[in-house]
Amino acid sequence: MLGLDPLVNYAAKARFKTGGQITAPVVVKTTAGAKGQGVAHSQCLEAWLMGVPGLVVVAPSNAADAYGLMKSALRHDGPVVYVDHKRLFPTAGETPSAETCTPIGQAAVVRPGEHVTIASHGYMVRIAGEAAAHLSRDGVSCEIVDLRTLAPLDVATVARSAARTGALVTLEEGQLACGVGAEVAFRVQEQIGAVRVGRVGALPAPVSSNPVLEAAAIPDAARVVDAVRRVLKT
Repeated sequence: MLGLDPLVNYAAKARFKTGGQITAPVVVKTTAGAKGQGVAHSQCLEAWLMGVPGLVVVAPSNAADAYGLMKSALRHDGPVVYVDHKRLFPTAGETPSAETCTPIGQAAVVRPGEHVTIASHGYMVRIAGEAAAHLSRDGVSCEIVDLRTLAPLDVATVARSAARTGALVTLEEGQLACGVGAEVAFRVQEQIGAVRVGRVGALPAPVSSNPVLEAAAIPDAARVVDAVRRVLKT
């Protein structure tokens, strides 16, 4: 938060204040999410940043996109906020041998499905995958959309998926109030009309460094499974 003044009040406004004569080609790499580090360091503030005109916000969920989104961010005339979830740091994954840029503003369907769409970003994409694997044993087929970029938000990809499956569950580690999921769900319904919607996010409380309280506060696969089942019953 100490860096929000130069980022929000100056970098994000430079293009607008100068009629495009000045840009701010800067990438701000920051972390998000809970990993035993206490109330101040376990927050997910992506939704705050999404509401700032002039900011680009990206949040990779895997090694290939971590590489590709950074390549794109460095080429952007900015400013770009690159959000890394702490729990992704020790994970491994394949990356392209050739220089490859993941397009900013383009979501990806990372698991095809038929009955419900789960839209998420960052580490929560992995939690969505765990939930989808569990639900598949009961015959529920989940399609997972990795948002990858939160601003600009690729609503079209989520809307196409939700229009086909007929149900949408949003998943984030941040707060539900004024959160990423609320924005995704509303804008999807603007495009395709009424659709069954559920949201999963952190409990409305600071995230403790106590491992039991931390686990209770943030979403896990079981909560996603419950949300999907509730949505499909409506």
